[in-house]
Amino acid sequence: MCGIIGVLSNQAVQEHLLRALKNMEYRGYDSAGICIVEGERFHCKKQKGKLNNLTQLLETSPLTGLVGIGHTRWATHGEPTEVNAHPHCSDRIAVVHNGIIENYKILKDELTEAGATFMSQTDSEVIPWLVESLLSQCDKPELAWLKVLSKLHGAYAIAALDRIQPDRIWFARKGSPLLLARNEHAMFVASDALAVAGNAEEVLYLEEGEWGHVTLDGVMVYDANGHAVKTQWQPMPDSVAEAEKGAFEHYMLKEIHEQPEVIAKIIAAYAKDDAIKFSDAEFISNTPLPQRIVMVACGTSYHAALTARYWLERYLQISVEVDVASEYRYRDPVIGPDTWLITLSQSGETADTLEALRLFKRKTPNNKALAICNVPHSSLVRESDGLIELHAGPEIGVASTKAFTAQLTVLALFSLKLSLRANAMSGDDAKGHLHALHQIVGHMISLLSDAKHLDEQLTPLFEGVYGSLYLGRGPCYPLALEGALKLKEISYLHAEGYAAGEMKHGPIALIDSNLPVIVLALKQYHLEKVISNLHEVQARGAKVILLTDMADSDMPDDVDAVVSIPTGDYFTAPLLAAIPLQLLAYYVACSKDTDVDQPRNLAKSVTVE
Repeated sequence: MCGIIGVLSNQAVQEHLLRALKNMEYRGYDSAGICIVEGERFHCKKQKGKLNNLTQLLETSPLTGLVGIGHTRWATHGEPTEVNAHPHCSDRIAVVHNGIIENYKILKDELTEAGATFMSQTDSEVIPWLVESLLSQCDKPELAWLKVLSKLHGAYAIAALDRIQPDRIWFARKGSPLLLARNEHAMFVASDALAVAGNAEEVLYLEEGEWGHVTLDGVMVYDANGHAVKTQWQPMPDSVAEAEKGAFEHYMLKEIHEQPEVIAKIIAAYAKDDAIKFSDAEFISNTPLPQRIVMVACGTSYHAALTARYWLERYLQISVEVDVASEYRYRDPVIGPDTWLITLSQSGETADTLEALRLFKRKTPNNKALAICNVPHSSLVRESDGLIELHAGPEIGVASTKAFTAQLTVLALFSLKLSLRANAMSGDDAKGHLHALHQIVGHMISLLSDAKHLDEQLTPLFEGVYGSLYLGRGPCYPLALEGALKLKEISYLHAEGYAAGEMKHGPIALIDSNLPVIVLALKQYHLEKVISNLHEVQARGAKVILLTDMADSDMPDDVDAVVSIPTGDYFTAPLLAAIPLQLLAYYVACSKDTDVDQPRNLAKSVTVE
């Protein structure tokens, strides 16, 4: 994986390809390349590293063809080298591919024996040689492609060129996102709507198993059995035009500062006149409440789900199970009736989360599945029974910030809604919690206005350290996990989030004067016990950073730094605490001069298992 673009136009496509790849840089990648057909010949240019390397190469020898494909690669098979970069070419076919071909070794051996010459270590290179082999055996290219796709085991999003038929781009999608787009001059194949932001006017989202080809005259789409599919174009979403950095130094900093606006937008969408309603998930209001809730997610979304478990179990008094999506499907989970599944994903294309949803639906098709997602046309949403959209707008920084607080806000409203339905909370109490949600918008703006002071106060404590420890109890425990994840993602320091009460069962052995310990001590969540844990690490010489809403008069003595935040209620306290944790990670990363928006080895949307 990571980013796919194909362009067919009545004008030269090189700049369109490069612009699309630039728009997808946020996804994370290690090499880039394009292939353009000119006079029934492939002209393929690839470079290791940043897209700028490829752009500089093409400045000296630009390509003028009218059809081409491009790719930014995040390595899965083979090191990040020029030869392993996409596109990959046989004599006749050029391909860019996201996903993993699980049976590539078998196919590679068969194709090598038949005369194919492989140059790379990738699984993807088998695709062009397999297509070429089957084209020679079939009367129609459509039949060849149908046979090709039946032989590929695993996940793929494919865009391909045939130099003998340079008037079209072939495409296929299984287990990895792909869409088509168009304007009056060009047709596009892309893995991301942002790739064609500012170019395309309409978009067509491909369903699982669909494939076909585009020409300037139109599009042919087939299902997995080779039957023609009726297509439905939609206007390009307005949100894809919002992905500009503006005056901020990094996208991540911009997205941290967008959080008050996002939360206000979510409250306005779902909590009008103190009535909570999710119009795209009617079953939340009109079906019996479940006896059990299962939540699956990955990374930051998993931490949001862990937080909501405390809220839901406290008020509903039902079992709430939270699973890492990549493990859920491999432990043969026992689900049972009267169970709701909640999946959380910023992109809606996270492979592990999608497969967890599909397993749940296969095992218990009568149970309901809710997607909490930022992309309303994503695979996760289309395969679920309902959606609560995050309304966060495009998130370009690889390290998620505003999507996390958007998820927490949506989950707080969801918890309040279910608590009211279960008569576990009075209407007045619910109004009080909604009022607190409204209030934190202003509190967040205040915290953000003091961001530079946070930098000056905390960043020096991370000079020369080898890692850090984050401690919290209750909903502050998953917040500790999230704070540690943010720091390690973008600063490359080791960081560990831990339940404060468990710290003495192992991590306390790490504590010395070179280990900053961030203690999350909020009034709502077992404050006295957390302060006791603070004294335990303080007694062993740790640098202690206290993040709290305590009054100054109640502060423990001799901590190295205090980050004070406004007092929130049971639902809003984690939202307020998230801001300084994100800013801490950001400023420490800046002090180490890392690539904040595109940290090494990471991808924004993980579409492989």
